[in-house]
Amino acid sequence: MSTLMAISIVMLALIGLGIAAMFLHVVVWLLGAILGLFIYFIPSIVAAARHHEHFLWVLVLNIVLGWSGIAWIILIVWAILGERRAPPLRKLSADVFNPPAC
Repeated sequence: MSTLMAISIVMLALIGLGIAAMFLHVVVWLLGAILGLFIYFIPSIVAAARHHEHFLWVLVLNIVLGWSGIAWIILIVWAILGERRAPPLRKLSADVFNPPAC
């Protein structure tokens, strides 16, 4: 009876290790995919951060042609060296421009 119990405990432990290994593989693949997408969209991220004048063109070309290394390099250079547009002004409340009289 104790031999059967020992074998079942070992089998359950091996199954648990297999599930843990599978989970670890899934996590590593997901992290790799997220990192890969981040690297893929670096030209678009740079263009958005710099308020690039042609941000939408950079984004569309990055989606369509970013997989080729040459287009990715051209897009990142364009995103860095392109014309900057003034960032949009945020609407401020009237109190900022017209403070109450004391």
